[in-house]
Amino acid sequence: MAQPENYYYDVCLEDGSSQAGLVPCEYRKPQARQRRRFAEIKVGDALPVLEQGPVTRTHIVKYAGASYDFNPIHHDEVFAQRSLAGGIIAHGMMIMGYLGKSATDYLGTAQFDKFSSRNVAMTRPGDTLIIEGRIEDAQPRAGGGTVRIAMTAKNKANGTLLCVGEITATLQD
Repeated sequence: MAQPENYYYDVCLEDGSSQAGLVPCEYRKPQARQRRRFAEIKVGDALPVLEQGPVTRTHIVKYAGASYDFNPIHHDEVFAQRSLAGGIIAHGMMIMGYLGKSATDYLGTAQFDKFSSRNVAMTRPGDTLIIEGRIEDAQPRAGGGTVRIAMTAKNKANGTLLCVGEITATLQD
């Protein structure tokens, strides 16, 4: 049986909106990323704010499968409730991925030379994240330059800082 053109199949629907597992969606068309040039970057420039979420248990479990990190604190409610976390939490590297997505959306095809992050609070199912970034430094080099971007992820509901990060990337002129 052929699938409808504008649907994808998801066997794990949390919201129960479809018993058949078909979820309406717009197909992702290839997106030509515009490459940002070093000359366009200024220290103090803010990256566009990225709102990510709400984070669902399905997102967390899918990330567990992709990263092969099946720590029960990410999917087992009973185990997670008994832990110091007090409930299910998202993977820290998943949040780091959101920081990277924001920077990649802004920079285009730039190459990350360094990418680090530190989680300072837990992200839970239902949280919506606000991802922000700012150009902290720009060093010219022959044919382009290197930029350093400070990144943060905050809980939209209460402003709690969840993750901080830093990305260094090389851009061409």
